[in-house]
Amino acid sequence: MKPFMTNLLFVALALALSSQIALAAPSDEQDILKKQALREIEQPLGANPGETSGQQAGAALLSNLPMLERAVDPDQYVLGPYDELVVSIMGPEPRLYVLNVLPEGDILIPGVGSVHADGLTLTEFRGALATKVNTYFRNVELYCYLQTPALFRVFVTGEVTNPGPVAVSGVERVTDAIEKAGSVRSNGSLRRITLERGGKEIRVDLLRFIQKGDLANNPFLRSGDRVHVPPSGWHAAIMGQVNKPGSYEILEGETVADLIELGGGFTTDALDDSVLVARIATGGVSTMGIPKSRFGTPLLDQDEIGVFDRLKGRRYVQVEGATLRTGRFFLAPNEGLADLIVRAGGLKSTADRSAAYINKKNGATVKVDLKDYLSPAPAKNIELEDGDALTIPEMRRTVSVGGEVNTPGEFPYNGDLTIVQYIGLAGGPTKDGSVDRVVIYSSDGHARGVGRDAHADRGDVIIVKKSAYKVFGDFFSGVIRIGTIVVSILILNK
Repeated sequence: MKPFMTNLLFVALALALSSQIALAAPSDEQDILKKQALREIEQPLGANPGETSGQQAGAALLSNLPMLERAVDPDQYVLGPYDELVVSIMGPEPRLYVLNVLPEGDILIPGVGSVHADGLTLTEFRGALATKVNTYFRNVELYCYLQTPALFRVFVTGEVTNPGPVAVSGVERVTDAIEKAGSVRSNGSLRRITLERGGKEIRVDLLRFIQKGDLANNPFLRSGDRVHVPPSGWHAAIMGQVNKPGSYEILEGETVADLIELGGGFTTDALDDSVLVARIATGGVSTMGIPKSRFGTPLLDQDEIGVFDRLKGRRYVQVEGATLRTGRFFLAPNEGLADLIVRAGGLKSTADRSAAYINKKNGATVKVDLKDYLSPAPAKNIELEDGDALTIPEMRRTVSVGGEVNTPGEFPYNGDLTIVQYIGLAGGPTKDGSVDRVVIYSSDGHARGVGRDAHADRGDVIIVKKSAYKVFGDFFSGVIRIGTIVVSILILNK
């Protein structure tokens, strides 16, 4: 009997305990979850002896929270596994839930069931949750908030210091992932970064974000993203009067105006009516002036743009002749002949490069063979002065013959013909003319004496003069006539 009574006592005790537990069990199953959460917060962390367990828990919680740039936008934040949400159902029996998105993407709500969350924005999930709750509850108010963003892995590949996976959250952006991967290497691109998401590629231009604060070029991250930094592509430089001179990575199709924008725009001292573009071409570097109306001109790799200083002191030169633009041009400090020709739009195909000249203020004329002065080398850039007048004649395709010839006129230029042959085309010299007394006037107005076997240049004017014998005979005849008149006067006066 004694063992039996002992067993019976144990059975009775067990029944009593189970009944007490049943009586103590909360009618709301979520109370169990809340008590469990409170126990976790109140559990000592064993850190500093002077801190309370609550303070330790609060410090630990704050240290694990991601840094926010602003309040989370529920229309943009996309939920994923391990995001922690607070769900409150306010009604006759208020219920409060602290729940995580499960690895399969659902949230399990006691008394309600599962609601899919992965890939939905917080706003979209709230709508789906309300639909689900309304099937089980009536006359309740539903609240749902993000409590702690989850961490997930994003792979950063390409030209970064430490490629591989990094831990990020949905409130962090592409720049955060790249920074955690050690930043972009010197040969990496800031403008052609790709964000791979769901089988699609999103182009990210971090330079535009850095300079303009364009958040569209620095999107938030999502679980499953991959960030790839390719090698840098084309580059172009802009120098002179812009706010941020330097070399910039450019995208194919970008223009002069785009590079000016990347360079921070013109300074207040800039000559903004045109820029100088130096471009690598076959056999060397070519330069061209781009007026404001053509700032939409596409750039090429390794182009260089020069922006001139605004005029100080109202210095100017006059440009006439065979350039695409003529008229008055204000001078930038130390501006040279080659720079000015580029600003004038360059030379026409009909320009006579060997016949250009500069008229100075003091009346002097400087002849210039432009074939020697269109190189980008500084030594081949004549500095201009206030009041200079540059004239670049059109290349005349004729040679004119006049003076003592039978049929003066213009004749097609032929570099193989000699002076005598051109005179022959003009019908030869008159009976008073001489092929040995010829003067040639070039297109700039200068005269030169030449022999009969010399060659003319384009635009030359050949003047055939009277022979020396004819000149002497005319002079002698004149002297005789004057002598006769004098004798006649003397006789009449007697």
